[in-house]
Amino acid sequence: MILDIRYHIASLTAVFLALGLGILIGASLLDEGKLIESQERLIAGLEKRFDALQSEQDLLKKENAVLTRFVNDQKALLAALEQPLLEGVLAGLRVSVVYADDGWRQNWQEPLDELLERAGAVVVGSRMLGRLAAEQGDHRSFALNLQALTDDRNSLLGEEVQEEAGRLVDIILLVGSGEATADWERQLASQAKETGVGFAVIGTADMGDRLYELAKLGALALDNLDDAAGRIALVLGLSAEKTGYYGVGKHAKALWAAVSRDSRR
Repeated sequence: MILDIRYHIASLTAVFLALGLGILIGASLLDEGKLIESQERLIAGLEKRFDALQSEQDLLKKENAVLTRFVNDQKALLAALEQPLLEGVLAGLRVSVVYADDGWRQNWQEPLDELLERAGAVVVGSRMLGRLAAEQGDHRSFALNLQALTDDRNSLLGEEVQEEAGRLVDIILLVGSGEATADWERQLASQAKETGVGFAVIGTADMGDRLYELAKLGALALDNLDDAAGRIALVLGLSAEKTGYYGVGKHAKALWAAVSRDSRR
């Protein structure tokens, strides 16, 4: 009798264990099926998104190619128009070119002289602002003599040059900028404005803050003289006595000022 009861208990235990194991296995299979289904949906969604991104990328490539062709066509057109647009525009105007340092002079003197010659301007001086800053130190102790910006004058400092009648310089062109000459640049821009002398400064797009500052003082500032658009903007802007910052930098108003070839000084 005791054996029968033990056998009966063991049988019931085995049945319940089998039932529990069956439930666990069934639940596991059910969860695995849901997991696989979820993974399949995720993969399908990713594939769909990838196809959409691929199509978008192809469209952007086509648009970029169209824009690149347009820009190249515009550059070619400006290059073809540069000579007739600039020829003789600054005829008779006396320009003094002031370089921030030797590096700017080495890189820009030859192309600038050629550009100004094509425009009909007369380059009356080529000076180095960096040397003045190094020699004199504090700009507040001196006044720049703008008429000393010609090559036959002794100094840029007013107290060292005897005043003469008439204006020797019509336009001052500052090439480049630097921390060591920043105060002198501002003083040069301010004095040019006060005396009615045209003032322009050329630099690069990464000098945008300095160019913008000088433009607010009355300068024509440009950062793209390495292409036809910048060269046209410089010459026509000087002829029309334009001010402001133009080029490709973040503070630039536009690529160039709205001027015409007939807007002459």
